[in-house]
Amino acid sequence: MVSRSSTLVADSSVPEGWALHAHPQGWVYFTNPTLRIVTDQDVRLPEICEMLDKVTQFCLNNADGIELHLQVAKELSGAAEGHGAGALSLAINHLHCVASYDLEEVTTRFDSLQTDLRTLNRRRRLYWNFLWNHPSHAPLPSTALDQARDALIWYITDNLISGQRSVVPFSKAECDDLGKVLKELADSCYDNSPARTVFVAWFLREVCSFRDSQNYGSRTLKQSDVLRRELKSSLSPSVSRPPPFLLPLINVVIRVLFFGIPLIYLSHVRKSSEYRGRLANIQQNWENYIEQLVREYAHVLLISTVLLSATVGLLSVSDILQPAKTAAIVSALASLGSIIVGVVAIWRHQASTRTTDSFTYMYNAQHNYLGYHGHAMILSLPPVLLVWAVVAFSVSILAYAMQDAADPADRWSAWLVLSLFLVFLFFVFGALWTFSGLWSFQHRSRILSFRSIASVFPRFLKKSKPWDIEIV
Repeated sequence: MVSRSSTLVADSSVPEGWALHAHPQGWVYFTNPTLRIVTDQDVRLPEICEMLDKVTQFCLNNADGIELHLQVAKELSGAAEGHGAGALSLAINHLHCVASYDLEEVTTRFDSLQTDLRTLNRRRRLYWNFLWNHPSHAPLPSTALDQARDALIWYITDNLISGQRSVVPFSKAECDDLGKVLKELADSCYDNSPARTVFVAWFLREVCSFRDSQNYGSRTLKQSDVLRRELKSSLSPSVSRPPPFLLPLINVVIRVLFFGIPLIYLSHVRKSSEYRGRLANIQQNWENYIEQLVREYAHVLLISTVLLSATVGLLSVSDILQPAKTAAIVSALASLGSIIVGVVAIWRHQASTRTTDSFTYMYNAQHNYLGYHGHAMILSLPPVLLVWAVVAFSVSILAYAMQDAADPADRWSAWLVLSLFLVFLFFVFGALWTFSGLWSFQHRSRILSFRSIASVFPRFLKKSKPWDIEIV
């Protein structure tokens, strides 16, 4: 275990009265225990040491427990001209764990009960930031671990209550890891560890930064609820719609020519563009969005490839007439279009997985002329073209079967195929109708419409009516 004394480096070039300390990350800083001064300037340089000698005369009457952190060299130069150390140094009160650029605000007369919580939180953030950068000369305050554990417990609670909408700076998994480390650091063998000081100071600095961003200690419960609702509404993505005069036409195209498929992709795009909780959730939403698109496109590509093979096989039949051939060619072209668009979409989406890519993607999708509707129509092209390919292939099969209907010897088989096609078509539409509303609560008129259809076939559907099942 590295102890605090082992970070005190003996260096003959360090002036008398000064000590050199090493940070766990490797850099060094200097302290003057007599004058209670800490500086990052290299006192081994004669010009820096000379300026410090001029500055330290203002620190001779320093209050007990107060350290002064002298900062950049140009400020030391200004102090050497007589501006005083208090205007260019950070005053550190280790007893109350506060720091300020005004020495009077952190003296031993400091009373946290007479300081508003937001100001107190900012002073504590300055303190923990100082200790994070200078951990090797001062022990960790005795209350630091208790403060860290208390903040961590609340972060875990908020993650459990709010889920993905939690805005605390650490996720549930990160809180679990932090809890294990804090539990380990409570062991007495880490009492003199500068690394422990760095870790706890970093964590408490992040706690104070988060509290400052949330205006910690300045609002009532009612005011906080109002602000949270306003923030939620402001973060909700604005619905990007096409121009009003085009919206009815686009809705007709989506529901008729595109079979309503773009509505599914429209919900995918809107869901992935929502900002909930931490910024890291945007990346998670974006990755889930890409994974879902790639998976769906992969299934479409498989079916399109099989359908294209079947269509080519149909076109190779020697006695196929022109109507069936035309429908088969349309089916083949639609399958090819589905494959081409699907492959390009998979390639482009898988190559852009960064968070910055998601911002650019959503911005462009939202601000094009047709908005999210137009983008959803483009995303739905592979499955839409596949559906049209299936329709054209079915027409070609039906046309091929009916091309011998004029021949008395083959007429019965042609009408049998047509009858079976109509029966299959009825069940396909019934299945599509059921699946279209199976995952949402339906109005009773929808159930009654199925009952009216069922009444046409009372004997066939007498024993089983799955659409009459009601949720209690």
